[in-house]
Amino acid sequence: MPEHLPGFEIATKHKEAMRQLHKFAKIGLQQLVGYYELGESTVQRILQYDYPERVRPTRTGRPRESLNDQEVRDIIDYICESHEHRVLNWVKLHDELKLSCSAKTLERRLKEVGYFRCTACQKPYLTRMQARARWVWGIAHMFWWQEWKKILWSDEVTFLIRGRKCKEKVTRRRGERFHPDCIQFQMHRGYTTPVHAFGAIGYSYKSQLIFIKGTGKNGAFTQENYLAQVLKPAIEGILAAFGAVTATLGLEAQFMEDGNPVHGHKSTTNPCAV
Repeated sequence: MPEHLPGFEIATKHKEAMRQLHKFAKIGLQQLVGYYELGESTVQRILQYDYPERVRPTRTGRPRESLNDQEVRDIIDYICESHEHRVLNWVKLHDELKLSCSAKTLERRLKEVGYFRCTACQKPYLTRMQARARWVWGIAHMFWWQEWKKILWSDEVTFLIRGRKCKEKVTRRRGERFHPDCIQFQMHRGYTTPVHAFGAIGYSYKSQLIFIKGTGKNGAFTQENYLAQVLKPAIEGILAAFGAVTATLGLEAQFMEDGNPVHGHKSTTNPCAV
């Protein structure tokens, strides 16, 4: 016996079954009422339907909302005008343009033409000077092969937890990840807790992850933090462990850092400068 909860619509297949049983099998009204556990008036109304499907010409309800192709193109043009328009979510974009359709319809139509909400890229294009410097460095080392095994690569990473999201989302299509309007040029740290970590990798070697407690503005780690929590207590042991690996290859280990100012590359007053 089919189950039916009061207040919920009866499945179309059961409605059609009632009509078929009544018309062709000559099952009476009272038998259908008892079998389906429905009211007599409900079964009578179902038997009087002119159409077997759920959707009927007399059925009332909210008409389906839509955006035509021209409206969609106009919305895309508006989104692509600036970064400020790219970061608007579906609801804000809907309210900004005062659209007659719902925000859900807006989202659906833009997804149909390939526009989605994606996390903004945090890294902008290189400057001409940076690109040239990297090109020259690559030319100078293009014939390295065995030498790469002596490099110990190191880097730091910062995770922002709690508080509001620091990474923006933008509306874009495939291939626009590095479009100037889709890049978030500044990482906001308001109401968040930063967690810093340091690590190093090399040929057949991986160091332990070192967590750094930052004492700078908004929890940023400083030159003093890098010196006291990474260089002094750990870097000697890390280099010794990696050096043991490169020694088997007849190479001398070389420690590599990026251009972060805390590493001491730009000022002789930096306590980390060597």
